[in-house]
Amino acid sequence: MTVAADERTGLRPRTDTDEAAEPGSAPTRPHGAWRWAALFVVPYLLLGVAWVFSNPPGAAPDETDHLVKAIGMGRFDIGDDYDEPLPVGPPLVRRNLSITRVIDVPADLVPAGYSCFAFEPDTTAACLPVDDPDGSGTVATQTPVGAYPPFSYVPMGVAARAMDTPYHAFLAARLVALVSAMAALFVGAWFLVRELGRPALLGAFVALTPMAVFAASSVTTSGLEIASGFAIGALVVVCLRKPGALLKAHTQLALGGVGACLILSRQMGAVTLAVLLVVLAVTCRREAWQLVREHRPPFVASVGLLAVSGIAVVLWERRYDHPTDTGSPFNRAAIDSFVDSSQNIVHSAIGQFGWLDTPLPIWGFWSWLAVAVTLCGMALLIGDRRERIVLAAVLVATVLVTFGSYSSVFFPVGAGSQGRHLLPLFVFCPTFAGTVVVDRLSAAGLRDALRRAFVAVGVIVAAVQVVGLYYNAQRYAVGVNGPMVFLGDAQWSPRFGWIPWLTIGLAGGVALAAVAIASRPQLGDPIAAGEN
Repeated sequence: MTVAADERTGLRPRTDTDEAAEPGSAPTRPHGAWRWAALFVVPYLLLGVAWVFSNPPGAAPDETDHLVKAIGMGRFDIGDDYDEPLPVGPPLVRRNLSITRVIDVPADLVPAGYSCFAFEPDTTAACLPVDDPDGSGTVATQTPVGAYPPFSYVPMGVAARAMDTPYHAFLAARLVALVSAMAALFVGAWFLVRELGRPALLGAFVALTPMAVFAASSVTTSGLEIASGFAIGALVVVCLRKPGALLKAHTQLALGGVGACLILSRQMGAVTLAVLLVVLAVTCRREAWQLVREHRPPFVASVGLLAVSGIAVVLWERRYDHPTDTGSPFNRAAIDSFVDSSQNIVHSAIGQFGWLDTPLPIWGFWSWLAVAVTLCGMALLIGDRRERIVLAAVLVATVLVTFGSYSSVFFPVGAGSQGRHLLPLFVFCPTFAGTVVVDRLSAAGLRDALRRAFVAVGVIVAAVQVVGLYYNAQRYAVGVNGPMVFLGDAQWSPRFGWIPWLTIGLAGGVALAAVAIASRPQLGDPIAAGEN
């Protein structure tokens, strides 16, 4: 039977019979879920590898500074306080110095000169240092990201310190960051497919923007934050559609493990987790209360892990993170400039690479935005009351959290907010919207229209992912105003040239389209999402 809309509001426990009978939400056998989760991750891994090796070292926001911090954390060295008097201004310089730490970096790994093209879109990567630094001992090196939580820098730093040049240190740290993010994506995809079936991946293809893949392939903790946000969002989506899933031990342990990664990745990770857990607790309140009453060991372990992670970040913040010139998260004076910058924030959340000086072509930006708006808009129109409330609430929360961080952190120093910072929370919205659309169109008998939607989404997202990689390559090879067909005119090329990495990126895009299309429900099956 199909459960009526008014019965799917979380007011009564859902039975296994109900869940298995709902169109588009039957579970996939565990071995099939592993296979489909792996198939989901492989295209992003290929695209990520292409980004790791084709993007010049230092060509990501503050990447040289993140590498310095990671190198320090590779031996658990948080560095020393910046002990010079802070200047009167400019405010942004004063702020950065207030959170700067000084780290002893091995002389042969100091990444001096690796941001020579920052904010200069006509400057190619040919400006990068030609000779590797030499010398013995260490060099005291400043990093303005010194006050960031240090925990997820450790594996990147261990890999970087094993290298003998800055170039190889960048690559090693990027690969560790990429593998960490892919592991989180795998967890989220596995739960979606196992509990809801492979068509539940529809919104995930839209949630993971080119900027998410770029961040996952850079020396930064933003990639892990976005991927962990996706995994937590996927777990919450599963529990919203099948509340009984929250009572399973592996769900509770995954919430604890991935939630800890989200908290430890960056300061705002705890805020993202808090919002999603509130949604989970409110909509699955009976199951949540049952866990609290019964004190099941997996639940207690997960709560303990989240608590320890939260305490670790709070203690770090109180001891080491004391930025100057911060403001209120509710500053009305920041509203106008926030609204004026909103398109740039959205643009950079979809694809604005390098030091935010290498944007996607405008058609790529609008194509992706149109898909995301259509998917979320359809869910708001055809979802039931609870689904509409949840989706609208998280969309509003994303705007409010983004404004709060802008008002308190960026506005006081005249800086702009970055779209990648809103992605960890926002990725929940298209992921959830995709499951709503799959369920509702299947229930309405519009299986053929739904299948075409998978094809459209797969083709569009794959094309924009590959185009983003190519435009970034063109920018660093010949500059943004250089020829679009640049292989014969490149002033800079990565190791082994452009063709291998662009080919791997193209393979990733083709694989992404193929997996998206293969995820669509099959005609003639009474419960399409239950297929393997």
